[in-house]
Amino acid sequence: MPRILVVDDERDVVENLIDELTFAGWQAEGAYDGVEAVLRVLEGGWDAVLMDLRMPKLDGVNALRIMRRAAPNLPVITFTGQAGQGDMHESARLGAVTCLLKPVNIDKLLELLQRLAPMPVR
Repeated sequence: MPRILVVDDERDVVENLIDELTFAGWQAEGAYDGVEAVLRVLEGGWDAVLMDLRMPKLDGVNALRIMRRAAPNLPVITFTGQAGQGDMHESARLGAVTCLLKPVNIDKLLELLQRLAPMPVR
């Protein structure tokens, strides 16, 4: 079962996305800031990361920059409710698959994840 790391400083966003992903069949876990996300990625074993761009301690763009050094091929989808176009473009330049706007459209997210970290056929 593919493992997805969900990263946002808003606990309800993380919990809601974990619930949706778990219901759809993925194994999802949360991290609540960029530092925690980087540490979890360094542990390894992730098939994809969903990460907010605006967070305390370490924002999503800088977390992605560090993640790219440790796991250059790890698919990362960023999302934002507040970031400017510069943050969205920088995340794309750093290799983010896409940047979604909050609130995240679950159907679009699930379709994207199925291409990046497909569920095994039963």
